Amino acid sequence: MDRRSVIRGMATAGAGVAAGAVVAGGGTAYAAGSGDDPYSVDVISKGADPTGATASDAAFRAAAAEVLASYQPDPISGAIPKKVLVVPPGTYLLTQPDSLLPNVNGEGNGGIVDGLSITGYGKRLSRIVYAPTADDTTLWTNYQRYKNIRISGLTFTSTNATSSFCYAYSSATYGVQDTWYTDVEWRGSWKRGIGLDGPATTSNLNSEMGWDHCQVGGSYSDAFLVIGMTPTASQQDQFLNYWFRDCKVEYQSGVFVKNTRGGSMNFTGGSYILTDTASTGTFFQLTADAGTRADSVMRLYAQGIRFELRGTGHKVIDSRWYKGNVTFVSCDDTAHSFKSWAPSAVTHVYDFEANGSRGPMVRYVDCALMGSHQVTTGGTATTYGKVLYEGCRFMDMSTATGPTGFLRWTGTVAPRYEVRDCVGASTYLGDVKNPA
Repeated sequence: MDRRSVIRGMATAGAGVAAGAVVAGGGTAYAAGSGDDPYSVDVISKGADPTGATASDAAFRAAAAEVLASYQPDPISGAIPKKVLVVPPGTYLLTQPDSLLPNVNGEGNGGIVDGLSITGYGKRLSRIVYAPTADDTTLWTNYQRYKNIRISGLTFTSTNATSSFCYAYSSATYGVQDTWYTDVEWRGSWKRGIGLDGPATTSNLNSEMGWDHCQVGGSYSDAFLVIGMTPTASQQDQFLNYWFRDCKVEYQSGVFVKNTRGGSMNFTGGSYILTDTASTGTFFQLTADAGTRADSVMRLYAQGIRFELRGTGHKVIDSRWYKGNVTFVSCDDTAHSFKSWAPSAVTHVYDFEANGSRGPMVRYVDCALMGSHQVTTGGTATTYGKVLYEGCRFMDMSTATGPTGFLRWTGTVAPRYEVRDCVGASTYLGDVKNPA
């Protein structure tokens, strides 16, 4: 049983008994909000208002302070908190930045907090509304301070479109790695969800993160996840390892993941929908901000995802990577392929001229694809990179390549490509390859 289940069980049992009473099985139950549980801190016990009528910044800060003060010896990392921060059902209004956790630089200020859990009772049940009066603020900052973090069972809503959810600054010694979000939802208008940054002198930035059964809603003027907040700094190549598993990414507009530097990214299962037909949006934006990158950190893998593009301004991917690997396996973006505008939609874009006549190794396997795909080329033959389709169906096109085919290019020289065992509309296509 996970920690959140234990906490829920204690709170549920404690609701009908006095705090500290002995319940069946010999355990001790603690009433929600009583503040008597030695292993959790309930924000209501610190004065939080679960109706959302008044701000609860002071209560959340007091709860976090008690959790962080509850150090116990740990054989792995020295010391970890022994208490969990609990957010009971309700709506909690936060109006000040860094009210979820204190913004402390771990380097020279007590070091890393290794092991931290913030848990609600489930998304839509435990809700935090971030409504700052000042613009361009962040709900919580992880500045070389917290790692092995578990945030679960919560809905976060922003009412200020200039706000960001988290800024994470990581280094080799003071990393923020192993941050996991489970059953967490984001709603409202944001500038950015999570932004990753790091010092100019560090090559290993220790920033692994995962999202499990989460829901990304709302809108983002920048992106939900920005990997590399300072893309000109070459050391930020070493942002690594991100996992999105069975998530509902159903937001209005903006970019879902923007990778300006390195990153080995895995997206498996789930439903990805751009909901606002009139706006622009891209799920994966891989930029050309940086001219140098390590091979091992230019990787995007997507499997078993149903993408839904509802307007001509929507794209699954817009990539300017000049090497690396991009793979889609058993994905489907054809929900609106029956629309009149679908044949003119350009849904996947790759720029093989952003940094020399080269691009990543792009592979589509067992995918159903709408509209057309486009590769930016020039007058020089591709020296690296290829686009491969295997066992795919092109819903709106009856030919594989060329000006009216599924795979198109902008320059006089075609990219390297290969199409095999594919269907165009409802007709089997002959295999084609360049170079032949």
